[in-house]
Amino acid sequence: MKKLLLFVLFVAVFSSLFAQQDFYIVDSLYCHAHNGGVVTPTERQYNLSFSQRGEVLESRREQFLPWLGQWRNLSHLTYEYNSQGDLVKQTEQRWDTLANAWVNHVRISNTPNANGDYAEVLNETWDGQGWQSVEKVKSVFGANGVIESLTQQVWENGAWRNNLRILYASNSLGKFVLTKFQLWSTTTNAFYDVNRQTYFYDAAQPDREVKQITEVYNQFEMRWDSSSQQLFNYDSQSNLTGLTTQLWNNLDSSWTNSNRIFQNFNTVGDVTLRTEFVWNGTLWVNFFQVNNVYDTVANLTKFEVSQWDVTQWKLLTTCDFYPRLIQIIQAAKEPLVQPCNWPNPYRLGTPVECDNFTENELKQLAVYDLSGRLLHSQNIEKQAIVELNASLPIGFYIVKINGDNGLFAPQKIMITN
Repeated sequence: MKKLLLFVLFVAVFSSLFAQQDFYIVDSLYCHAHNGGVVTPTERQYNLSFSQRGEVLESRREQFLPWLGQWRNLSHLTYEYNSQGDLVKQTEQRWDTLANAWVNHVRISNTPNANGDYAEVLNETWDGQGWQSVEKVKSVFGANGVIESLTQQVWENGAWRNNLRILYASNSLGKFVLTKFQLWSTTTNAFYDVNRQTYFYDAAQPDREVKQITEVYNQFEMRWDSSSQQLFNYDSQSNLTGLTTQLWNNLDSSWTNSNRIFQNFNTVGDVTLRTEFVWNGTLWVNFFQVNNVYDTVANLTKFEVSQWDVTQWKLLTTCDFYPRLIQIIQAAKEPLVQPCNWPNPYRLGTPVECDNFTENELKQLAVYDLSGRLLHSQNIEKQAIVELNASLPIGFYIVKINGDNGLFAPQKIMITN
C-alpha cells in the first residue's frame, strides 16, 4: 500500500539514511542553530490549509534573520491531488522582497499510473512570463509494481534530449539485484555505461540485503572496475544497525575502510541514534551524530545534529516537529468523522458518549495543545463511554482519536476543571 509523505521539504532533506516503516504528517517544523550556548532560529515551515481528506494543500517556509530579529518569507507551496489521493502537482513560489509579493518559481507535475506510482515527473521553471520546461523523468514499472527503468530528459533547443538512464533488475521477491547508471552521448545518440550496483542477500533471509558492490565502467579497456562496496549489519529484530562503506584500492587490490554508520533503535523499530564514523587509516573516529526523539505514539518530535569536536560532541542543529492537528497516518479513504460527542467546554472526568464508529474499534485518545505538542494519551479500546483522565490546566486543546481504519477528525475543545 502506498503511503503519503506530504511535508516535503525538510523531512526529505534531514530524513535518516535508512528507510522508515511509517510516514506521518506534521503541521510545523522549527529549526535552530547552536553555537556554544547561543541558540538561534534558522528556518521553519508550516502547513496552512487542508482538503476534506486531510491532504496538505498549502504550506509556507520562512527564514529567521537574526540581525533583524524577525522571520522572512522564503517559499510558498501549493499541492494538488487526484481522486486517488496521489500528489499530481506541486507549485513553489519565492518571496520577492522588492515587490513585497510571491512570484512563481518552480512547478512539478506528476503523472501516476493505476498503482499510484509516478510514471512521469515534469519539472518547470518560471521565466517571468510563463512556465518553461526544464526536465522530465519517465519511469517504467513491471506487473509486480517494481521499477524497471528511469529515464531523465532535459529540454534543449525546443525539444527533449535524453540525459541519463537507470536500469533495474529485480528477483522474484521484488528486490534489486542489479542497477545500471548510463549517460546519453550526443555524439553516438545512444546511452553508454557509467557505473552499476550489484546487490547481495542473506541466503537464510532472502529479503535482507547484506552487501552492495559498485563498479565503474572503464571506457578505454571496456571492462568493469571495482569502486566501492557497502556491508550491512542487522540486529535480531532485523533492524539495520550498521552500514560500512569501503573503497577499492587498486595499488594492493583490496578494500579500504572509508566511513561507517551505526544506528540504535527503540522497541517499535524507530531509529533513535545514528552515528557516522570516518576511517583515519588506523581506527574509526567520530564524525556526525543524529539523535531522534519520539512522543508516546511514536511520532518524531525532534532531531538533533551534532559534530565531533576533538573530544566531545558539539550540537549544531535541532529541529522540532509538531504532528498535524488534522492528522492522517494511513491515507483517508472516506471523509473524517468525529466519533465522540464532546461537550464544549468539557469538564475533566465527565463521561462522553462515542457512537459514531460503527466500523471502527476505538484504540487511543490523544490530547494536543494548539501548537501540536502531545500532552496526554490513553487507551480506549472498544469503549462506548469515554472519560478524559488527565491533569490539564484550563484552556483550549485538540482532542484526537485513533481507530482501526486510521484517525478520526480532531476536535478543538475548551477544558475546565
